[in-house]
Amino acid sequence: MDQTPARPGATLERLHATRREFLTRIAQAGAALGGSAIAGSAVAQAPADAGAGIPNATIMAGKDSVLAIHSERPLTASVPAEHHNFLVTPTRRMFVRNNLNTPDVDASKHVLTVRGLVDRELTLTLDDLRKMNVWEQQAMLECAGSGRTAFRPTPRGTPWSETGGMGCPKWTGVSLAEILRMAGVRNGAVHVAFFGVDRGPLPTIPPVVRSIPMVKAMERHTMIATGMNGETLTPVHGAPMRSLVPGWVGSASIKWVTAIEVLPAPFKGTYMDDSYRVPGTPVSPGEKMPADAISTEDWPVKSMITFPGPNARYRRGQVVPIEGRAWVGESSIRRVDLSFDEGVTWQRASLDRRGDRFAWRRFSLDYMPEKSGYQTVLARATDDRGNAQPFLPAWNPLGYYWNGVHRVGFTVEA
Repeated sequence: MDQTPARPGATLERLHATRREFLTRIAQAGAALGGSAIAGSAVAQAPADAGAGIPNATIMAGKDSVLAIHSERPLTASVPAEHHNFLVTPTRRMFVRNNLNTPDVDASKHVLTVRGLVDRELTLTLDDLRKMNVWEQQAMLECAGSGRTAFRPTPRGTPWSETGGMGCPKWTGVSLAEILRMAGVRNGAVHVAFFGVDRGPLPTIPPVVRSIPMVKAMERHTMIATGMNGETLTPVHGAPMRSLVPGWVGSASIKWVTAIEVLPAPFKGTYMDDSYRVPGTPVSPGEKMPADAISTEDWPVKSMITFPGPNARYRRGQVVPIEGRAWVGESSIRRVDLSFDEGVTWQRASLDRRGDRFAWRRFSLDYMPEKSGYQTVLARATDDRGNAQPFLPAWNPLGYYWNGVHRVGFTVEA
């Protein structure tokens, strides 16, 4: 035992309702400015060649053997719920998700450029960041497609298991807001884009660029991270520096970040306009992405059972200790309930005291089985806005935001 001392539909409706007017306004602004100019800055400023990347075997040599590899190109790997029973995710069990190759970046030569709608452009080295107000936070990071294989029909994309593709380590870095204040943000700033140095095997493959709204960029927990779990970042997790947008889908947190650009509109590019998008209103399973699609942002409420693992065995009269983790994007966890009769009745689990703003929370309950045989336990989290996990999340064409009720089975022997 690894131990240490909205529903998506509702989320989509909330996003749709609050952003419709905003999206219309920024689309008009982008059209006036010429969308290609915004998108083109990524290519113009990108390194000509990031190399073939670090071999997968080298990357996985530093990882725990329980990580399952889901794809080789790009490299993706994670552990299921029963291997997440830590208060802080160890680096060796942190999931791997690359869109392109893993670059081998020379930290001594790497610089971070801040440009766009700023009073003064900045060029910052790793040493420059370390001289600023460095601090640490524990925060969730989860791929938008985490749990994709639980959807029916299963959308195309990385075959993340129902509880694969997330982790909650401790991050060290500098608040993005401090960097932006140094540069001086000008009037008209709407989004902040992050540019990574990773590249694909072919020069025609677009670089990884995403932007976030200014309000999220200025939120103090959004940071440029330089360390994980008390050590420097490893290459596969973005060394020497990466953006961290806690509470939001992992694609917003660009690794190997080399430039930050303050923009008058959302960035226009592959990772904003083609992928990491969800319907503005629910669609039927199997339908194509509708025209009102919007970018993925914060995660809906979610939980998983980390102990016992699937098919564990207990003796009659033996207490079954139930443990798990619950989290949510921009709100907070209010309660977690457990069911031992497939959702007919529910029992309130104990919640650990809340930690850092975007960290997961441990829940637990000691269960005494009254009968022998195969049994199940279900976990359902509810946030402080009243959003509870659904049994079946709203289907979407790219398989994002899976947050269905997690179920684990175990056997009680007579």
